[in-house]
Amino acid sequence: MADQRLEEYRKYYEARAARYANNPNHRHAFEAESKLSALFKQFDTIDEIGKNMGTLNIDCAFAAWRDQYEMESNYYGSVSEPIRKKCADQILAEISKTNDLTQASSAINEITDRCSTEQALDEANGNLLAEWWAKLDDIEAYANAQVPDEYKSDMLRMADTLKSEMRESLALLAGDKRTWQPDWQIDPSAAQKPQYRAQLPYSDEEIARHLAQFNGIANK
Repeated sequence: MADQRLEEYRKYYEARAARYANNPNHRHAFEAESKLSALFKQFDTIDEIGKNMGTLNIDCAFAAWRDQYEMESNYYGSVSEPIRKKCADQILAEISKTNDLTQASSAINEITDRCSTEQALDEANGNLLAEWWAKLDDIEAYANAQVPDEYKSDMLRMADTLKSEMRESLALLAGDKRTWQPDWQIDPSAAQKPQYRAQLPYSDEEIARHLAQFNGIANK
């Protein structure tokens, strides 16, 4: 019975290693899992394996983390996502300092939470211009509408109403984000960062014009 159980373990750990074979994105996991699989083939009893296990099982968990966050670092670096890349790099640095699973897991959670907040705050600014683009066009259209004189005041009033709604919305946004970061400021120019620029299929000149219009309304 013991021999049958050992054989099942050997097949299990061999299969675990095999799934990472020839995959450069999982090179750490393949190395760690292969060592663990070799251990089960080296000894003929479960007791002997347990006595010689050392940290091989823990090494597999750390190897999986290294693979994951190296992939994230490389990917986010390639698509100009600096905050997400920084998160992955910080996690890699932290897990290299310990072989304690609980400590490493805690560090990963802490860094991930911190970076998630930073990312959300950055996105709040990065998405602003795209979110308000159509309303900025509406404001401009109302303000410059070529209409008979008796309708001009109505057009200007609608433009002013939209401007007021915009200022109120930005004030609410700032209040919300400052509960996370007290010194957070509205910054629509973040739309020009590479990771947000793709949302705006317009010329640089159009973006600059809308930014100027946005700031003129928001800062009045």
